[in-house]
Amino acid sequence: MKTRGNPDSEPNIRRIDSKRNAQKQTHGFQVHFLRGNQAVTRMFSDTIYGGKEGARRAARKYKREMLGELPERIFRGPVAASKAAASKKSRTKSRAAGAAARQKTSRRR
Repeated sequence: MKTRGNPDSEPNIRRIDSKRNAQKQTHGFQVHFLRGNQAVTRMFSDTIYGGKEGARRAARKYKREMLGELPERIFRGPVAASKAAASKKSRTKSRAAGAAARQKTSRRR
């Protein structure tokens, strides 16, 4: 069953709220994204930034600053999909080469 996302989350900014009965309570926003070969992650706690809205503003500001400094995102797709595509390409090439060789030998006869 798919879990329901937090309505306070937005692209690249996740809302983290631990369960009420947890030993340690965590409430805040986490900024997380990948750029180039770097993963950027930072937590903005409600208690440090004066509440939920203060933490949200700080997270948004940090996200804007980091996106301006880091290179553009390069989407390479899932690793498994790229390996499968490469494997499929090589099989197609070998099949085509085999078919061409069979046609040449059949013409000679």
